[in-house]
Amino acid sequence: MNMNRIIKYATVLLGASVLLPGCIKETFPEGGTATSQQVSDSPFAMDGIASSMPTILITNYVGIGEHFDFGYPGIFGATDRLAGEVFPVAGNLPGGNQYTDRWQGYLYPGDMTGLAANGYCAPFFYLNYYQFIYAANEVISIAGDNEAYGETLGLAKAFRAMCYLDMARLYDPLPAKAPLRPSYESELEAVKGLTVPIVREGMTLEELENNPRVTREEMFEFIFEDLDAAETLLANYKPTTKSMPSQAVVYGLKARAYLWLGGFEEQYANVPTGNAAYQLAAEYARKAIDASGCTVMTEKEWLDPKTGFNTVNNAWMWAMIQSVDTVLNNLLSWSAHMCPNAIYGYGYIAQPGISVFSYNRMSDKDFRKKAFVGPDCDYSKMEPYTTLTEEEFKKIAPYASFKFHTNGGEKNSYTIANVTSIPLMRVEEMYLIEAEAIAHYDEATGKSKLEAFMANRIEGYTAPVSTDLIDEIIFQKRIEFWGEGIILYDLKRLNMSMQNGKEGTNAPSMAQLSTEGRAPWWNCVIPLSAVQQNTGLTDKNNPDPTHTVKSVK
Repeated sequence: MNMNRIIKYATVLLGASVLLPGCIKETFPEGGTATSQQVSDSPFAMDGIASSMPTILITNYVGIGEHFDFGYPGIFGATDRLAGEVFPVAGNLPGGNQYTDRWQGYLYPGDMTGLAANGYCAPFFYLNYYQFIYAANEVISIAGDNEAYGETLGLAKAFRAMCYLDMARLYDPLPAKAPLRPSYESELEAVKGLTVPIVREGMTLEELENNPRVTREEMFEFIFEDLDAAETLLANYKPTTKSMPSQAVVYGLKARAYLWLGGFEEQYANVPTGNAAYQLAAEYARKAIDASGCTVMTEKEWLDPKTGFNTVNNAWMWAMIQSVDTVLNNLLSWSAHMCPNAIYGYGYIAQPGISVFSYNRMSDKDFRKKAFVGPDCDYSKMEPYTTLTEEEFKKIAPYASFKFHTNGGEKNSYTIANVTSIPLMRVEEMYLIEAEAIAHYDEATGKSKLEAFMANRIEGYTAPVSTDLIDEIIFQKRIEFWGEGIILYDLKRLNMSMQNGKEGTNAPSMAQLSTEGRAPWWNCVIPLSAVQQNTGLTDKNNPDPTHTVKSVK
């Protein structure tokens, strides 16, 4: 395949004239002289193309003109802002500026149109995921049936399954109330149960140009096909770095997939739903725990101002691991946006924070609460958990998060500070999946599972009898994974509401949104550029979710 054909292929697949990721392009010389056979015959070349998959996650740039355009971590930031779990709190200080948080289209869907098909945000998810998938497909094609590269094939199938699982959950148009545009609700019916197009390895340009969205059942059959293969191929694989998925991670991906399917009552021929799916979610979560050998993060690991949530530890099953070479620049970086001690970036001036309602609900005995600034902004309480000086801390607003830290707590040099690792999957998620999944069909056991896990966070914890058990589990998951790009899928699956428009909110203006059940903007829209390139998408897009709910302020 010569370079011109690759670019044309990518243009049709991705729906835009995007740049190919360097790590993919480098697999094929400009002259197009290296064949798939030549690459597959070289173990060094195979190692290089396999390493392209974790590399592209943290270096991808789709060119939408925004500073959150830095691959998979940028997607994490976007989904948490869509969910209303993360928002800038600096605007609550005199002279503070909420707009220095760059995920504005995701923060303000009631007032901005960035999430519409022709909006500037719409391509971000879609282009990124299909570029990730393109990378995995190249590895799958080149590995082929060569038994010597079975583990490489398993890695690629795990990466691809992760991408399609995310996309299936993001683009599945589930019912949502839209008080400002009731027609939105009926427009969803026209695309009910559809996910996204499946792009397999080896597809022709003609197939890509007429590639419709597949149903939820078809998508999950495909995802499990990949995960079943990965489970077998990685049975004896021991990754030398946690940037590569292990068999335990495959179990974890299955647990996520079955948890999602547990939220549906529809009956499918080959894919479980309802309690049958929840039972499998619990089963695979437990398999992931046991196979991983991981242990739950300690208070010291959680709160360390120099290594907290920037360094791989024994709780992390899978991670994105930055090196000096993968740092794009000072601002296209996770740390520059999410760390309040990143004085060189947006973290210090935007200050991503937690909802006051979540903060107040947390027990004072919960050590995770120490990672968030209290309403009194008492430096003495936060000093052990930050490298900011008392003078620098004066600019920090209530409820700002000190969960994520720059490399070594560095405040000024981005070439040092941005070299951090970001968790893709932690063993704590598996414990909470197990607890929730079981709670759907066996409340007593689910409760005991939650209490056993929470003993690692709150000494003597018991689940409150006045709170619905599922709600309590999801609340603890909200706190546990604040900022890690996980919770949106649970809120969407369970039809939970946003409450940032309630009286007393600390959400910034235009983000003071409350919904009745899931928000319309949790049903992502395929970008117009992709629809124009693929006739299979004609009249099959999700409706525009913007301007469907009014912000209180």
